[in-house]
Amino acid sequence: MKAVFSPGPSYSDPQVREYAGWVRILDLYKEGLEELGFEVIIPEVDPKLIDQSSTVSKICSYDLVAASQLHTGDADLFLGPPGYSITQMTKLGPDVFKCLYVWNNADWWRDQQLAEEYSKFKQSYDLSPAWRWMNTTALQMCSHIIACSPWVANTHRQVAGIPHDKVSIASWGVDSKKFHPPKVEPPGFNVLFVGGDPIRKGLRFLVQALQGLKGVELWIAGCQPLPNASHLVSGPPFRQFGMVPHDEMLGIYQQCHVICIPTLEDGIALAIQEGMACGLVPITSPETAEVFVDGVSGYQVGYRDVEAIRDRITRLRDTPGWRTIMSKEAMKMAVSTSWEKTKEEFKDIITREIKS
Repeated sequence: MKAVFSPGPSYSDPQVREYAGWVRILDLYKEGLEELGFEVIIPEVDPKLIDQSSTVSKICSYDLVAASQLHTGDADLFLGPPGYSITQMTKLGPDVFKCLYVWNNADWWRDQQLAEEYSKFKQSYDLSPAWRWMNTTALQMCSHIIACSPWVANTHRQVAGIPHDKVSIASWGVDSKKFHPPKVEPPGFNVLFVGGDPIRKGLRFLVQALQGLKGVELWIAGCQPLPNASHLVSGPPFRQFGMVPHDEMLGIYQQCHVICIPTLEDGIALAIQEGMACGLVPITSPETAEVFVDGVSGYQVGYRDVEAIRDRITRLRDTPGWRTIMSKEAMKMAVSTSWEKTKEEFKDIITREIKS
């Protein structure tokens, strides 16, 4: 059996491989297909042939170049992300089982959550009608969809034309051997924010929540240093680490006590699970709070709920004994997941659906 696995241009990008922990999931998918007995074919796309002038141009140029290497009947299965896959799925023909993986919410939910927020910062919200059409069309064309979390699965199930049983879930895990608590609890009280997009990840709500709180230091990692940070983070002491290689994140996690990502839209926050494995108590929005039990192993807060964020951080600062209890519960929840479990769930879905 042959499987075409077309993960998009980021898969082989050296910088993405250095900084993005989510690339590991793509490796797991490839390993899973091989363990199921597939010969895995990954289209080779020269980066020089990818048009970077816009998101749509990038998606279309990758898909066209990858499709040029394929022919009808080349494979028994196709696996790829929605936007990058239409031409390739068409080229392979109707008899190929076509599976797409989704790591972000459906476009209607992203529009609802983000468009207004980006306009407040006078930044363009890059989800054009063409992009929406490509995503929806690919999802309707494919045989099955694999979502990274229940929340993401549900947003896609609510899209017109996507039946409930067409979406399955292979939940993400964490490498608890790589991410683990420090031997000695760090001094002070440090709250960690991790996110490549501070607007989408809700940094401003965390900053507002920390205004005037004593004894709290904010640590910011995973994004380019913010040029106006002294204005943005006016109030709490803060440290910026910029883009941190994924292999070096352990040292930052282990120096913090709480991880707070009050995101407005997120497929799943891998940093939340990694932080939990290191003993940090998570505070986050509903869609990324599925990995813990609210009030036991973390705190779920509403979108843009600055007062709730402030209240939870204050509780954890003022009651270190309770924080220790929650930290232990968070670690238990994190280590109950694993990348091996993710891969097995993925393999089970492929096996079940391709035989049905």
